[in-house]
Amino acid sequence: MINNLLLLFLFLSTNFTLLAQKISENKIREIAVEANKKIRGLEIEEGITALGCYSIGRTLIYKYEVSKNWLPISNIKKKLISNIKTAGQAKTYFLNDIDVSFYYYRESELLKKIDVKSNEFSPFNYELGEYLSLHDHPKSKGVNIKLKVPIGWDIEEGDRPNIVKKFVKDGNTYMVQIRENVTFFSRNEIKELFEEDDFVKGYLDESIDESISYLNKPELLDKSIISIENYPTIYFKAKGSIKRSGLNIPIIMKCWYIFYEDKLVILQAVGLNNNEFNALENLYFRITNSLIFPDQYN
Repeated sequence: MINNLLLLFLFLSTNFTLLAQKISENKIREIAVEANKKIRGLEIEEGITALGCYSIGRTLIYKYEVSKNWLPISNIKKKLISNIKTAGQAKTYFLNDIDVSFYYYRESELLKKIDVKSNEFSPFNYELGEYLSLHDHPKSKGVNIKLKVPIGWDIEEGDRPNIVKKFVKDGNTYMVQIRENVTFFSRNEIKELFEEDDFVKGYLDESIDESISYLNKPELLDKSIISIENYPTIYFKAKGSIKRSGLNIPIIMKCWYIFYEDKLVILQAVGLNNNEFNALENLYFRITNSLIFPDQYN
């Protein structure tokens, strides 16, 4: 049965999800004022009555009066988070940096205070599953490669000629592309080329320009030369926007260009430029770090 506490969060969910942009502190305050009117005096569950709701900065604060015999259950914080997730509100709190605090009083004496940070509402599983081999895929161009798939993400076929596979979840995408390089480079040859500043600068700039060419007002956030599986790799992070249905949608990406013999293996993570992408960056790093070229171990 859905209790009054869950109904409260369903009410707040309706108000929050009407907003397309990141919620401002003023808007949080307005919603808190409206929530205060709705919940004051409401019996949340047996022994707990709502005193009201207000906000400080980006924190929503709920105050309750509890009965003489009330004792907090051992997993009360877990239950509160679960209720908010069931109401479908956790992701909104997470994406908008909204913390939530719960104060429990008995005759003006504070008995219990529970603070839930916005990152505790994260809906994502950051664990990786089994390896996926792309060796026999028709778009792999003969490259023997495998990497781990994040748990709970869908595996889709690439919709363009060089995109081998995509891992997709809630508008976030991690793609594996394999392209022909200009010629064959041994590992030592490409390492030597990467020691030449002109080559690095030229190839780095060319790779970045190509990858962000579809973005409006692209901005480079980070770039470096790293090594993946002992192969020289160009890494960069960039942001910009794309236009859809008259709206400018903010986009952010991370990209790795791996120089593998006569091929380029390109790993690219793309999503909306918001807290969701920031939270997933460690997952993207873990997927990339899981990549293996099995042939080099034979």
